[in-house]
Amino acid sequence: MDRQTISVKEAAVYIGVSKDLIYELVRESKIPHLKLNRRILFRIGCLNDWLTTQEKLSVQQDNNLY
Repeated sequence: MDRQTISVKEAAVYIGVSKDLIYELVRESKIPHLKLNRRILFRIGCLNDWLTTQEKLSVQQDNNLY
């Protein structure tokens, strides 16, 4: 069975940002995550959906500038 979750470090690499930014997004509840005791985990499918949504929002914001 393939892993369904990844760590903060793996999520940062996967998305291409720093771990600090991931922690900030988690603190602000801006990225889908789950907490198991003190561990923060991310479901890969949820991250992909979130990235797609962020991309659409970015395009909409860019279109509103013109």
